[in-house]
Amino acid sequence: MGKFRAENTINGKEARLFLDGEEIAYAKAFEATIEKNKADIMTLGNRWTGKKTTGVAGTGTLTLYKVTSKFTRMMLEYANSGRDVYFTLQGVLDDPGSGRGTERVTLLNCNIDSVTIGQFDVEAEALEEEVPFTFEGAELPSALRDQF
Repeated sequence: MGKFRAENTINGKEARLFLDGEEIAYAKAFEATIEKNKADIMTLGNRWTGKKTTGVAGTGTLTLYKVTSKFTRMMLEYANSGRDVYFTLQGVLDDPGSGRGTERVTLLNCNIDSVTIGQFDVEAEALEEEVPFTFEGAELPSALRDQF
């Protein structure tokens, strides 16, 4: 294995985010996590609680500059009609200066959890909104190189 070099780190400003194929240029931050669901398994003669993985759950958060009502409309679609809105998100890391290649993570069946319906802040230079969401599948169409 080669020696790690600082230039191999990824500059977060080189990331892009797409919602159903449309770039969200007003995104500030994106985070998605897959967490294992585990059941406790107790056995005789063992003081340790064993863990059995029984599934996974996907959650995430988008932090956006407030420049559109897109997510408010998604929430109101469900609130007013009962029809929920699902979408695909794809996060792309592509820092040409890192030499690590491009990583694409695709999240499937995304669904927002909550939106801020109104927001004002006289001291804010730029309004932001946080949009928590869940997802029900993930793919890794391209990955960063493992070797330095």
